[in-house]
Amino acid sequence: MNMQSGMRWLRWGASLLVLFVLVWVFRDELDFLSEGFRRLKDANAFAVVVVILASVASLVTMSGVMQQLIIAGGVPVSLKEATAISFASNAWSTTLPAGPAFSALLTFHVQRAWGATIALCAWFFVVSSAISTIWLVLIGLSGVMLLRASIALSALISSLVLMVLLLAGLFWITNNPRKVERWLKRQKLVKGKIRDGLVEQVRNLMEVHLSRYQFLSVSALSFGHRIFDMAALWACVWAVSGSIPWINAGENGTTLAGVALAYITAKLAGSAQITPAGLGTVEAAIIATLVATGMTAVDATGAAIIYRLISFALMTAIGWVIYFWHYARKGLTLSSLSMPNQEKETQ
Repeated sequence: MNMQSGMRWLRWGASLLVLFVLVWVFRDELDFLSEGFRRLKDANAFAVVVVILASVASLVTMSGVMQQLIIAGGVPVSLKEATAISFASNAWSTTLPAGPAFSALLTFHVQRAWGATIALCAWFFVVSSAISTIWLVLIGLSGVMLLRASIALSALISSLVLMVLLLAGLFWITNNPRKVERWLKRQKLVKGKIRDGLVEQVRNLMEVHLSRYQFLSVSALSFGHRIFDMAALWACVWAVSGSIPWINAGENGTTLAGVALAYITAKLAGSAQITPAGLGTVEAAIIATLVATGMTAVDATGAAIIYRLISFALMTAIGWVIYFWHYARKGLTLSSLSMPNQEKETQ
């Protein structure tokens, strides 16, 4: 018993040491925390509450996507467990160098512990990423087109039609993987390892059959993940400017379309992950886009800093608490993830 207790504390200590080292290495990038708290003092309190709720809702709806897709593979999992791993893996993704890779590895190990097969885990990553990307693209296109007020209605209709076509196409692919595999093997545009990789991904789709209702449910939750995240940035603009961004911009303000563009720009800037969670590059992208769409530099900077303080720093802190409490004490640490687990592989 004492040996087990000692190993538990050793695992906690190893994980905490990694976290402290990362904080020390990137300490010069964390000035936005003190600046964010200063900005919060002058921000609209109700809007700040909306930012927090929207940021939490974004991760919870992402958890719903995971829950629904894993259940579709015949593995029962509660929303509570899915939410725990979503927050914990988000903390890894936004903190560690090459964070997204470690985040995916952590999620994979937890899903395997639930009883999911390797193919089901791969199927989850493929389908969830595809649906999420579709929503991200459509939000960006809508923002670009809606900035041209003269075609706002037609832009909205075009976006909705494109959304339906893309989702319908993805639904057909997930339910007809054999046809897609045969088509990939016949075509000559993509060859070699690239085609083999695509065929392997398509084969993962054979693991589960999604009904129309399940697919619509997953799509709606994935949309919620994106729209709540964007709503957090929208509320940040409201918090610092005092006016709610909508179709038309007020003096020194931006529009809903401007917020959408700033959100997409931030996601693109953060995808490189040069620094943890894109510190520096994401804030610069948000500020530049908001200023270009009508906001003052002072308000745009305040909105970007508050958004990052809550959607990044606060959500990451919550994720680390959940990780240490729910996973590290059970032995799921950085070192353990790099070691093969033969017992689970043979299940």
